[in-house]
Amino acid sequence: MYTSAIRLIAVDLDGTVLNDRKQLTPRTAAALTEAAARGVEIVPATGRTAAGLPAELLALPGVHYAITSNGARMMDLASGRAVRELYLARETALAAFDILARYDCVTDLFQDGRGYTTEANRAASYRFVPDNLRDYVLNTRTVLPDLRAFIASQERGIEKLTIFFLDEDERRRAWAEVAALGVDVVSSLPLNMEINAAGVDKGAGLLALAEQLGLPASALMACGDGGNDTAMVAAAGLGVAMANAFPEVKAAASYVTASNNEDGVALAVEKFVLGKEAL
Repeated sequence: MYTSAIRLIAVDLDGTVLNDRKQLTPRTAAALTEAAARGVEIVPATGRTAAGLPAELLALPGVHYAITSNGARMMDLASGRAVRELYLARETALAAFDILARYDCVTDLFQDGRGYTTEANRAASYRFVPDNLRDYVLNTRTVLPDLRAFIASQERGIEKLTIFFLDEDERRRAWAEVAALGVDVVSSLPLNMEINAAGVDKGAGLLALAEQLGLPASALMACGDGGNDTAMVAAAGLGVAMANAFPEVKAAASYVTASNNEDGVALAVEKFVLGKEAL
């Protein structure tokens, strides 16, 4: 049997392990299942909350941990316990929220594994949120009367702010203002923005989990497509970019695989973990 040095595969969700219809294809599920049978940890690493993790991915063998909210919250899935939390300070979150209120955008927030929105934001989602993400967004958000008041009530701070824009110039100007607060700002989609505490990203989360499991970076494989995947792809011994990835992700990667609609994750796992020839 082929023996691979890879002991952990971290996979982004949207645009990576899921196709554009938000499906985990049979080939990708089979490749990850076979890798798990060989003792490889399968780790969802996403900008989503824990509540947004797809059931079909969680049902795979070898899925024991998840990196969520771009690394702000790392979950032990068996216990449902957060084993690492790095939240955005309350005053910083409020400052960012107030900046964004001056722009034409929709701002939601993540806290303790759940997403929160307002009725106004839900109504606006039909303009701001991409069609293939809208159901996920609407189905994973709890409605609150006032997001700013909620942030102000959170002494520990919050997991993440997530924002959708309609216009790139609006996003560019808002990005510059928010970044001046000293926070981490990334994007997973062409017209979105995601705000975490400084130093919080998927790469740092992946390395923290690897240390906990006693794994060197050389034993890590990470697959991604969006700007929020860049640090993770760069941190892994084998960084894999999807064919549909942002240019900066491809630049950070060791290998570029097929797109998320062409079983790109499966192809990379088959090649580097299972030792199979391309089919």
